[in-house]
Amino acid sequence: MTTGEPNWDDIRIFLAVARAGSLTEAARRLRLSQPTIGRHLRSLEDLAGARLFDRLPNRLELTARGRALLQAAGGMEEGAGALLRELYQAAAAEPEPVRVSATSSVSLFLTAHLQALLAESGQAVAIGTSRDRANLARREADIALRMRRVPEEGDLAARRIGRIGFALYAARAYMEQRGHGSLAGLDFIGLPEPERTPSQSAWFDGIAAQGVLRCRLGEVYLRHRAAADGLGVALLPCFLGDADDRLLRLGEPVPELAEDVYLMLHGDLRRDAAVRAVAEALAALFRRRRRALEGTRRS
Repeated sequence: MTTGEPNWDDIRIFLAVARAGSLTEAARRLRLSQPTIGRHLRSLEDLAGARLFDRLPNRLELTARGRALLQAAGGMEEGAGALLRELYQAAAAEPEPVRVSATSSVSLFLTAHLQALLAESGQAVAIGTSRDRANLARREADIALRMRRVPEEGDLAARRIGRIGFALYAARAYMEQRGHGSLAGLDFIGLPEPERTPSQSAWFDGIAAQGVLRCRLGEVYLRHRAAADGLGVALLPCFLGDADDRLLRLGEPVPELAEDVYLMLHGDLRRDAAVRAVAEALAALFRRRRRALEGTRRS
């Protein structure tokens, strides 16, 4: 008995011969020569250690071993067909969007410029909000945009693509009611309790000591809404506060609060064309909007 493994060509030709009942008809259907078909059948019979066909006048008839193989090979053919259908469907389906993970403030910026991002990258994009430093390593995102360059697990590539400035803002109507004087005695909309010093929250609490800390709101879009509604003074990214005509900036961006933005992606995605296209479009967007992001130009 010959040892080895059958290949799909052997099985495919065996099935054709079994269904045609002769080498001549199988050769016609497969567009192969009879010697080629005979060679594949002999290879399969050597592997089986038994004849698969009885060679009768003008026809081939399956042996008991051949009938057993026919039943098994039919299942293989069905499985191969299902696999091909799945591959064709996958190729015809819409491509999966490139997943971008960002902080809430950066997500707001991306959403405001989503049309340009989609047009420049030519890719579908899914934006998720997260501060989790490890979601790239766990493959929960393809690209992560993070403030400050924090170490992440795994084979990750990172590059700085921009800088975001922060300043104090309040509703114009709120400031008109109180006059355009100092911050003393104003209402303040705080960030979450500071966990470290220095931090934006700790800095803001120091400023808010001049007046009354009315509340603490965890997400930047909540602080933006509260400030626009006239609840008091909030610390906001300049690109967000400057773009809202309802708000008045109370001074220049605070230098020590500015934060660098880093684009991070997993090492094995560097060669993925869709991910690369979105990464380059993100970098270009941050370059074009640099002054608005840093707060050096109102927009």
